[in-house]
Amino acid sequence: MAISDQHWSNILKFFGNYTHATASPALPYCAFSTVNEDGSPRVAPYTSLILGENMQGFYLDELSHHTSSNLERDQRICVLIVKNNKWFWIKTLIFGRFDHPPGIRLMGKVGKKREATELEIRAFKKPLRSLKFFKGYEPIWGFMKYGREIYFDAFETVKCRTMTETETI
Repeated sequence: MAISDQHWSNILKFFGNYTHATASPALPYCAFSTVNEDGSPRVAPYTSLILGENMQGFYLDELSHHTSSNLERDQRICVLIVKNNKWFWIKTLIFGRFDHPPGIRLMGKVGKKREATELEIRAFKKPLRSLKFFKGYEPIWGFMKYGREIYFDAFETVKCRTMTETETI
């Protein structure tokens, strides 16, 4: 389905009051799907997606070599965003239905890989600042400096049989 301005506003609300996905249990889980050279699919988790205005996003493109090289060859991408809030899932189990779809697929194309601005890097790292004292911070997030824009043109909600009463965002 094509994305209207109203859809995009609702997608931003679904994503939450967060600037981007991180490893926090309250934030949505994101996965990027690309096409390998042989035509097979490739899916990788991503923690650096930032959704912005005008159906655009930005992410730091340094976590998956395969995803990055696939996007150099074929710019098409599908981003899966799934609710990761435990109370959302507990409420769903108790009542046997979703109040809204548990996930969204955003389809589009990426721009060229480029050096991220200081503002983009700070926006990504700000929610992670409490983690910078841990041994794993630097090898996972500390070195990132390249990213890409994503231009979304279509979306669909994740449906779970009869538990999903609402069809769209």
